[in-house]
Amino acid sequence: MAKGWRWLLGIVLVAVVVGAVVWYTPTSEYVILPGITANLNQIVKVQGGKPTAKGRLLMVAVDLQQANVLYYLVGRYTPYGELVPASELLGPGVSEQQYEEENQALMSQSHEMAKVAALQALGYPAHETGKGVLVYGTEQGTPAAGKLQPNDVVTAVDGTPLHLDQDLLNYMGHVTPGQDLTLTVLRHGQDQNVKIGTVKSTTEKNHAMIGALIGTYKVGYVIPKQISISTGSISGPSAGMMFSLEIINQLDPKLDLAHGMTVAGTGTIDAFGNVGAIGGVKEKVETVFDSGAKVFLVPRGDYSDAVSEAKAIGITGKMRIIPVGTLKQALSALKSL
Repeated sequence: MAKGWRWLLGIVLVAVVVGAVVWYTPTSEYVILPGITANLNQIVKVQGGKPTAKGRLLMVAVDLQQANVLYYLVGRYTPYGELVPASELLGPGVSEQQYEEENQALMSQSHEMAKVAALQALGYPAHETGKGVLVYGTEQGTPAAGKLQPNDVVTAVDGTPLHLDQDLLNYMGHVTPGQDLTLTVLRHGQDQNVKIGTVKSTTEKNHAMIGALIGTYKVGYVIPKQISISTGSISGPSAGMMFSLEIINQLDPKLDLAHGMTVAGTGTIDAFGNVGAIGGVKEKVETVFDSGAKVFLVPRGDYSDAVSEAKAIGITGKMRIIPVGTLKQALSALKSL
């Protein structure tokens, strides 16, 4: 009997040691796991708005953490998690704290863009403001390389004033690849003209590009209605589209976008209503399905991954996945449910 107890005790001790190793040993990977959903009428408060009680619009967030051995195995060998190397997720020289701070800033920015996009869709005079086009960097081998520098501010192109990054993108839509441009650039406090060529865009058919990574300089937002969005510790820009939909749903008394159902969605938003791709869509599929949602709106760029994941975890046909590229398309899809 004593010998049997010693064997049992040995097995227990080995299990405890193995469990501790599996749980407490970190790896060089991060793991994306299914996370949470949140009812947006509890998060978004709109001046003069009325939250609907008939259905629910949900935002969705994933769980991201450094993988211990157990979570590494989950991410590596099951469809319920996704591994991302720390170097790829954080970027060179970026700490986890800096990464989180950046994502909190992106969440705050998505609040403002969602407000502008939603109010514009309803006819309110909301808009983004800026004081030029900020250059973050250039792509190697493109006309901008060697011509533009990080922190340059482009204030005009061929004499046409630029206030937003979108102003330059709109102008480029009318430029023939190979055409030369003259940019007015504020560099080190002084204006100078920079002549620069163009090449065929690698992302937009029949468009020209110069190869600069840009944003709006001193961006601001004119928002003629008081709107608060409280997301707590949730970070990142991927709920932007759903914030816009909830704002619209509360302000238009004729709408019931969810039609009494539970509808979830994900996708970034810009001030012009364009919906962008997000990370962790596979894990969001499972999270949304577990929430009871019957409809999941996803960016067009993530649609194939979402459908593949639904097939992998056996829920094809149990939840409708709809691809959208703009806020207008999302509204149209919901109105037609």
